[in-house]
Amino acid sequence: MKLLKDTNTEKQKFPRNGGKSVATTAWLLFLPMLMIACGGSLGKIQVENVDAVLTESETAIEQARLANAQFLAPDTLDQAESAIESAREAVKAKDGLEAMRLAYDALTQARIAEQEAMYRSQEEGLNAIIKRKEAEIIEFQANLKAADASLEENRAEMQRLDMETSQLQTKMDRKIREVEWARQQALRDYSTIQTEVHSLQSKLDTTQTQFRQARSQVEAQEHQVYQLRRELALAQSMVEEARKEATEARAKAKTQARSYSKQIERLDQSSKLKQREVLLSQKAQAARAYVQRRRTGTPDRTGKTSLTDQQIVKGKAVINDWYIAWATKEMNQHLRDYTQDVTIEQIVIRASGEQRTNLNRTQMVDALKKMSSQAWVRTDAGIEPDGERVIGVYRFSRLSQRAGNGNHPALYDVWTREIWVTQVGNQWKISHEGWRIYEDVPKYATIFN
Repeated sequence: MKLLKDTNTEKQKFPRNGGKSVATTAWLLFLPMLMIACGGSLGKIQVENVDAVLTESETAIEQARLANAQFLAPDTLDQAESAIESAREAVKAKDGLEAMRLAYDALTQARIAEQEAMYRSQEEGLNAIIKRKEAEIIEFQANLKAADASLEENRAEMQRLDMETSQLQTKMDRKIREVEWARQQALRDYSTIQTEVHSLQSKLDTTQTQFRQARSQVEAQEHQVYQLRRELALAQSMVEEARKEATEARAKAKTQARSYSKQIERLDQSSKLKQREVLLSQKAQAARAYVQRRRTGTPDRTGKTSLTDQQIVKGKAVINDWYIAWATKEMNQHLRDYTQDVTIEQIVIRASGEQRTNLNRTQMVDALKKMSSQAWVRTDAGIEPDGERVIGVYRFSRLSQRAGNGNHPALYDVWTREIWVTQVGNQWKISHEGWRIYEDVPKYATIFN
């Protein structure tokens, strides 16, 4: 009876080293997940990393099938296959952390299924040994019964057989105790791994929640900053317009206050005034001639473009941000969207002629910083697509520092900026800009029309 009881118990055992192998495998598989959950750069998982783990999981599932896990450990294998399918869906949803967790879960379940299949296969081997031993015992018992007929002749043989049976029983008992200890150790290791898995999952869920909350806060703050910048740019534009009107009103009041006291002086200087009018007329004619030359040399805009609506919207967004940064005097933001090899064509038009200069990026930055320190007022703006680019034209003006006194018409400096925005890779960048600066131009000149 004791022999049969030990035989049934042995069928439930695992190999001695199986528990330690499962624990080591599971710990090595969950260690990367622990590092991901506790890392400072959580949320930025490359697709290549997830694909690598998925490939390794698929290989582990195939290894488990080769070990007949579909028959010996079907539940664990089904969990591995379900986890890998969920990981693929997470990849499609672009949820990198969830995809990585599910991929590692599939890899762990697949390797556990393989280990279970191996253990159960070994268990079947032990059962075969036990059955063989049982057959031997039955044979021994038959021999004993046969030996009863010749007890006196075979007493010595019976004693030897009894001794061998006792030794076999002792070995079997020791083997059963070793297998039982291994099984208990495997159960303890499995319980420890389950506790660690639950802890890691809790940490991962908490970190994902914190990440989503932080991302929502950042997006809300960026939207608020954008709105505030637009409102600030509008307010500054209104202030510049108000300053311009105040300056013109003061100039008119000053002119009227001096008009009566300088009537005689103007009569005496009639010849000088005529010369001044002739000079202004010449400057106006020169400005008109330059504008005509520019119009003749510049190709007509066809209004046709090969850009899609979405590309045009992206190009216009870059130009709008570019202008807002200029209006708010944020030079770093204003220069952000220029390419490193941007070219700037600067043309300065004076009464004596025009001067052309090509600026590189460094020279442009120095010139922009100098221009931004002066009170320029936007007088016109326009954005339109042309060909494979989006073109923005902005015109600014200011009262000339060389303007005459109240006896002469006011003169202005006019600055026209034309930027070309093109697609560079996945981004839209400013690849070219043209400046036309008119100095000492009357307000009635062609460029104001």
